[in-house]
Amino acid sequence: MIKKIIGTVLLTVAIVFNSFAADISGETTLFEGARLITGHGGPPIESSAFLVKNGKFTHVGKKGELRYPVGAKRIDLSGKTVIPGLIDTHTHIGYDRYSHVISKWAQIDPSGRGLFNWGPQNFTRDNILDHMSRLAYAGVAAVWSAGYEFGEIPYKIRDEILAGQHPNAARYYPAGPGITTREAIIPDYGRQSAFGVSSEAEARAAVQRLADWKVTQIKLWPNSNPAMSPLVYRAVIDEARKHNMRVGFHPTNLEDAQEMIRGGAIMLHPYFELDDGLVKEFTTYSALTSAGGRVEFYAPYLHPSDPLLAEMIAPIHLKSMQKRFPNPKREVREKRKADWEKQVAIVKKLRAAGVQFTMGSDAGGAGRDKPVGWTTHVDMENMVAAGFTPAEVIVAATKTAADSLRLEDLGLIAPGKEAAFMVLDANPLNDITNTRKINKVYLRGKEVDRAGLRAEWRKSWPSGS
Repeated sequence: MIKKIIGTVLLTVAIVFNSFAADISGETTLFEGARLITGHGGPPIESSAFLVKNGKFTHVGKKGELRYPVGAKRIDLSGKTVIPGLIDTHTHIGYDRYSHVISKWAQIDPSGRGLFNWGPQNFTRDNILDHMSRLAYAGVAAVWSAGYEFGEIPYKIRDEILAGQHPNAARYYPAGPGITTREAIIPDYGRQSAFGVSSEAEARAAVQRLADWKVTQIKLWPNSNPAMSPLVYRAVIDEARKHNMRVGFHPTNLEDAQEMIRGGAIMLHPYFELDDGLVKEFTTYSALTSAGGRVEFYAPYLHPSDPLLAEMIAPIHLKSMQKRFPNPKREVREKRKADWEKQVAIVKKLRAAGVQFTMGSDAGGAGRDKPVGWTTHVDMENMVAAGFTPAEVIVAATKTAADSLRLEDLGLIAPGKEAAFMVLDANPLNDITNTRKINKVYLRGKEVDRAGLRAEWRKSWPSGS
């Protein structure tokens, strides 16, 4: 029966391809020969062919089933693997600095944040666009930035990218300043921009302001001392629902986490052992956000450095990461490993109940040394370590992530979708770390100028670093 269905699908694709004549009004490119992983979760299409016209996929199938469109450009991808552009559902854009870094790290706290290399002083138009170009370089098509944003700049950049004004930039979906308590807005913490609310009225007003900025998913930090009142976070979730906005939150304790989940919010860090009754209700998406903790005891990609990482950050930054990870203190490594194993057990329980997981790396966050773009790939490796197959990870990082952020034109290689995809030199179904072996990246149907970006970044790095 399955063979019959597959045969019918392939026959249908062949009929569509062969009936396609020479309609090439607009820019048209035929890509042939690659192993094609579409993002649907099924088996790859070996020796594929797909057509891109005016920035979108128009036909997808097997090589030989499409008559070569007269006048179209042809690109041979034989021996390569193609996957959809990645979507990272948890990042922090604009605070980390990768270009024009200072030559010495000025440490201000045990987490390793650099006084000048991480912080709100870096939240500028140029630095946001620098982050989005690094994401594009790494094959990331879109990200949700989970709070920390200041002013009007983020929304202007979001709209400019969507309008095609920055061809070497991934899409940017800012959550805005985020919503927290007044007590959580303190020096040397990543929430200086947040709306500090202490009443239901203030909570609703904050959500309404975010709606004016056309934010689609809010970031909520209920954790502080004292913690946010349930009346306040209920008002945030309720007002967001009225504006068709989703809410992603950091869990603060089990009781509040369970109530927010029941209210429809998305838990960004699955840290708590949820009761069986709630697990059955928990059918929304959750980002794994595993890259931050596991690196404390597992970081083989730093010794020696993975080539992709070495291309993306200054040597002085790389050296600091190599010195910091894995953590030199045995007790820290053991604690982080125990925390990781606990988180994996929770994830497995949620998956068994049918919860869908997206990929969300927390790149660029306050922990420092989680470079945007690179950390997306680390989180995919960590998902495999947590029990996902490489094929499941690719779906989580493409189709499911797009569904979570309600990006209807991304996440799949299929007719009508935006032509955002990566060309890889090796098959990630065999080893998920092969997503780092990037040959080319295409966004909006155009090849990202990766060589030009590399050259530009290197010019900004400290001499002798």
